[in-house]
Amino acid sequence: MTVRSDRTQEPLVSLRSAVILILAAQVAALAAVLTVLTGTGWPTAALGAGAAFAGTVAFARSVIG
Repeated sequence: MTVRSDRTQEPLVSLRSAVILILAAQVAALAAVLTVLTGTGWPTAALGAGAAFAGTVAFARSVIG
């Protein structure tokens, strides 16, 4: 029989991943708000937010070590 280790103290995601995802979510939200304020609709804002999220994740992964 194998003994399972106690994983209650283990973080769900690493600190680096959490910082990158929070930063990307904030940039995506800002992009969506600015897109809506220009007068375009929510579907266009959602597409822009998705692109901003993906771009921020890709950039932050290369910068944050």
